[in-house]
Amino acid sequence: MQRLPCSVAIIAGGQSKRFGSPKYLAKIGDQRLIDFSLHLAHDLSSEIMIISGLPEIRQAFTLPVFDDVFPQCGPLGGIHSALLHSTRDWLAVLPVDMPLLKSEFYHTLWENRRGNVPLVAKTAKGIEPMVSLWPRTALPAIEQALSGGRFKIHELLEKLSAVQVFFSPEDTIHFFNVNFRDDLERMQELLLRSRP
Repeated sequence: MQRLPCSVAIIAGGQSKRFGSPKYLAKIGDQRLIDFSLHLAHDLSSEIMIISGLPEIRQAFTLPVFDDVFPQCGPLGGIHSALLHSTRDWLAVLPVDMPLLKSEFYHTLWENRRGNVPLVAKTAKGIEPMVSLWPRTALPAIEQALSGGRFKIHELLEKLSAVQVFFSPEDTIHFFNVNFRDDLERMQELLLRSRP
C-alpha cells in the first residue's frame, strides 16, 4: 500500500490524568504505545511529527517534536500545532493510545475527501475525532476556536461540515483506546485477537 501525500502527527502530549503517567511509555507486551503509533505513521507518510509538551519526548526521538502554540487546550491544540508545522496540504492525525488502528483506515478517509473539509472516522460508538484528516485551510477556524476558548473538536468538525466516514461494526475493536491502566490488559487481549 502506497504512502499518502500528507503529513502525519502523532498526538502524544496529553496530561494522562486518568492513566496516571505518560501514556506513550505504557507497554503492551514489549512495545510501548508510541511504538505502535510510529509503525503506523511510517506506513502512512514520510513526513512524521510528534506533538507533545513533554520534554523527555524531545530527547528520546529523532523525529520533529512540537509543543502546542495554545497550551492546555486539549487535542485541538495539538492538531493546530501540527498543521502549523506541516509542509503538506493535508494532515493525518494519529492518537498515541489506539495501538490497533490500521493504515487502511486512513486510506479510506483519504479516498472520501470532498473539497477542503476535514474527514473523521465514525464507528458504532460515534465519531472518533483523533482518527481524522485535516486540510491546512482549516487553520484559521481552529485558531479562532482556540482563541475564543472553544476546545471541543466535535463542535469544530460540525462547524466545518466535516465528512464522517463510517467504519463497520467489525472495525470498532480497532478504535479501542487506552485511558486507564486496566485497559492495557484488555488491549493485549484485543491485539492477540486482531492478528491473523
